[in-house]
Amino acid sequence: LFYISSPLQHVMLDERIKKAMKKFGLLELTPPQQKAIPEIIKGKHCLLIAPTGMGKTEAALLPVFHQFLNSPSREGIKILYITPLRALNRDMLHRTLQWGKELHIKIAVRHGDTPKHERRMQSIKPPDMLITTPETLQILLAGKRLRNALKNVRWLIVDEIHELASSERGIQFSIAMERLEELSKNFQRIGLSATIGNANEVAKFLSGGREVSIINVFMEKSMEIDVEYTDGIEEAIEKIESELKKHESTLIFVNTRDTAELLGAKLIERKNRIEVHHGSLSKEARIEAEEKFKNGIIKGLICTSSLELGIDIGRADYIIQFNSPRQVTRIVQRIGRSGHRIGRVAKGKIIACGSTEEYAESLIIAEKALKNEIEEIKIRKNNLAVLANQIAAIANEYGEINAQKVYEIVRRAYPFHALSRETFMKVVEELKRNRVIWLENEKIKKKKRATFYFIDNISMIPDEKSIDVIDVTANKSIGKLDECFVTSYCSTGAKFIMAGRTWEIVSMDEKIKVAPSKASHIVPDWIGEEIPVPFEVAQEVGELRRTNKKNDIIKKEAEKMAGFFIPSDETLTIEKGRNLIVIVTHFGTRTNETFAKILGALLSQRYGGVEASSDAYRIYLQLPYAIDANVVKEILLGLKEETIEELLRIILKRSQFIKWELVKVARKFGAIEKDADYTAIRHLAEFFDEVIVNEAIESAIWNRMDIEHAKMVIRKLREGKVKIVIQMLSPISMEGEGKKKDFLRFGIDIEMLNALKKRLEEKKIVLKCMNCGHEMETRVYRAPLKCPKCGSKMLGIAKEKKMAKSASLIATYGRKALLVMAGYGIGADTAARILAKQKDGYELLREIMEAEITYSRTRRFWEI
Repeated sequence: LFYISSPLQHVMLDERIKKAMKKFGLLELTPPQQKAIPEIIKGKHCLLIAPTGMGKTEAALLPVFHQFLNSPSREGIKILYITPLRALNRDMLHRTLQWGKELHIKIAVRHGDTPKHERRMQSIKPPDMLITTPETLQILLAGKRLRNALKNVRWLIVDEIHELASSERGIQFSIAMERLEELSKNFQRIGLSATIGNANEVAKFLSGGREVSIINVFMEKSMEIDVEYTDGIEEAIEKIESELKKHESTLIFVNTRDTAELLGAKLIERKNRIEVHHGSLSKEARIEAEEKFKNGIIKGLICTSSLELGIDIGRADYIIQFNSPRQVTRIVQRIGRSGHRIGRVAKGKIIACGSTEEYAESLIIAEKALKNEIEEIKIRKNNLAVLANQIAAIANEYGEINAQKVYEIVRRAYPFHALSRETFMKVVEELKRNRVIWLENEKIKKKKRATFYFIDNISMIPDEKSIDVIDVTANKSIGKLDECFVTSYCSTGAKFIMAGRTWEIVSMDEKIKVAPSKASHIVPDWIGEEIPVPFEVAQEVGELRRTNKKNDIIKKEAEKMAGFFIPSDETLTIEKGRNLIVIVTHFGTRTNETFAKILGALLSQRYGGVEASSDAYRIYLQLPYAIDANVVKEILLGLKEETIEELLRIILKRSQFIKWELVKVARKFGAIEKDADYTAIRHLAEFFDEVIVNEAIESAIWNRMDIEHAKMVIRKLREGKVKIVIQMLSPISMEGEGKKKDFLRFGIDIEMLNALKKRLEEKKIVLKCMNCGHEMETRVYRAPLKCPKCGSKMLGIAKEKKMAKSASLIATYGRKALLVMAGYGIGADTAARILAKQKDGYELLREIMEAEITYSRTRRFWEI
């Protein structure tokens, strides 16, 4: 046995691990490793909380490997490593496989992209350690051979557990852990987490209420965060360029895909070596960007939350956050991606663009991060959609099982500790009614449909379709809308923004047909990506405005508000335009959404179609005609704490707002098929059973509302601790609309071009070698540029009339030629004209889009 000395304690590890550590150059342990290794070796359930880049993976693996090497039996899967990352952390995987090779521990990976032959080999000869995802664990529990191998699990390591705990994926996984407990009794649970505000809650999630040793080493890593204000997007670009020049490798975090594309386009236009990385880009594009950043080919990488977690992008020495990160947790995780060496300080800057509000929010969040005031993770209790999913999964796993036994398994999972048997049986009965399971004499039995249900519902992440949008005036496609948006908001006559302008829906069938509209009001769209601002952060922004301190930028806002009351944490303003009322608050995203739904419904009862929307600091009420603002004041003062929750549920039950939640929940209950047509779903929604409707309402409230803080606000209004002032529209009330102007047209246009690029890259083509005649079917993104048989560069597109010309273009322009000729109606002649313009990136994509539109308009003449 080997003892590694540290100032804190002696750490005991196996001699073989000592040799491997020396070989890999690990001559000392990081603080998380020093603290975690002894606790894990003792066999305790452990939750390790530490910043990114502090060696949490080895802190868990080394003591587990120590125990494994000294265990008497090696039959079956002994170590199960769960990661929530869709793309498994390649760096972690590489290091882990190295350890396995050195210690003679067989390690394998299992996820959706694992080849069939590898999956078969894992079933025949299970590895000692399996790295997998929460969703793939669902499949393993239902399998035959690997389910049997899971009986031997003795250690369960859950990476990035903070990401799982607050999500439906995590709630599903909490039951999966208890299902695993049924197979493999008393395995040790080890959770790895970034910094969190309530460790005890996450520990309960990990252990199902069993005793857990919490190891928190947050303060071991120093952090520096600057906050800088810029007047607009151009000045912000200059600031980013300045930082790119000062540092070797800079990660630039943004909050939405649109913003990522806008900044990327503008920085690339100015000849900066940067790439863009977000979830809507193809896997190949993301990996290519990561590799370029890691290898120093580019200086910067613009990313969304796609790079918040531990994906390997090498050593970033600086972090920029463009505009407020909205939450303390976000900035801690993002800034934590720099300084990935022990003793290094994590450094970064928030650049607040064009808005005093963004700047104030950024200041508050930076201060909270440095004081370690992290938001608490909230875990939803008794999620019935997940419960339905897992009852069906257990039926599929066992074939036949006593209902009471299922109830006991589910109750062990922390999110279901308080589940009543009555509620449990309501869900069972609903699944029976939908023919997913059979219930007889208290026995839950698998039906044939349960297998198909299981395949369609392995994941709790909604699988959204996209619906084409057609401009009837030009008879051309202008883009796609997500099923969520269509189900929740769209109907004949509804208006929305796309491609920088407002459209009105004229008909809905397989496609949505629209016409241009001059209406100034639009249905809210693209809301799903926005990160909610917590109540506490918004309140401190209000305090900053009230006290008028900190610096000249906050004081300048006060100067702009001369003649107006300044809204704050203690003053709510109701500001009146013509048919618009804006309530300026400091209650945060979810509390404002709660009030927006209530006010919109109550005002609609009096005046007809009132549209209500909100952001973290404003509630917008678009009225059919002008009304007295005192009416809104009276409604706010008349709300009661004890009735607001029930009032909200009644409003939501009758609203369009929960339709998408209804669809998601109904699919989990087996009431509708996964691929059901959206037009049929919209009409079916009102006929769903009570248990489905109530779960949809609960889900909407949990995901989008904040009832507790709404009650607090009502109490403060009643007690006079928050006063109400009525005035005309002020600069602050209009600031929310101004924030979006820089991004709207450009951003959505870019999103359409990215969708086009993805479609072109995924297109199937048949290439034929002009030299040897060899043919191959492939996709554009992975097509070879040389014949794999004879090495010739003369590869033509087999179905192209002018195949030789297409081969010449491919030989000259490479993959760019393939991308162009993948366009709808673009042959070799048109491709040659486009390629001759020497365009790249978005300019090239715009040329392809124009050619596709031209072909669509003139197609009927070509076909005569």
